Amino acid sequence: MGTSTEQARQAVAATRGRVEATADRLEARLRYDLDPRQRLRRDGAKLAAGLAVVILVGSVYVARSRRRRRAEGSADVDWIADMPKQWRERLQELLAEAAAQGPLPVELGRSGRSRRRPLVASLAMRAARMAAPVVISAAADRIGRRQAAAVRPWRQEG
Repeated sequence: MGTSTEQARQAVAATRGRVEATADRLEARLRYDLDPRQRLRRDGAKLAAGLAVVILVGSVYVARSRRRRRAEGSADVDWIADMPKQWRERLQELLAEAAAQGPLPVELGRSGRSRRRPLVASLAMRAARMAAPVVISAAADRIGRRQAAAVRPWRQEG
């Protein structure tokens, strides 16, 4: 009867030891995963790619707004008054004819979009779509190599 009690105590002690070792490994892993420096090393490529996209979109936005401001300044010119008299008369005739015909029919092709994107914005979006998988793949490979080479304290046994 003494041996079974002793065996039970030893089993409980061994289980406690395993639980404590597992808890220590989990604590070490949590500390590793939550460490900001480790996270920056792990996710630095993703953060850099995101920052590059934000900078690209911001620069396109600034360039477009500057271009619009310049275009607004040149829109003040009255180009109809500069036309020859015959052209102005013909334009008035065409406008009167168009007004008599009523409103223009709604275009059926692109009902969702009333305005197409400018060429620069379309090219930037295409470039971002093409570059994103390459950047993400390269970052994943780099992270995988770093993780394989890193010392992970939670995986060390005894």
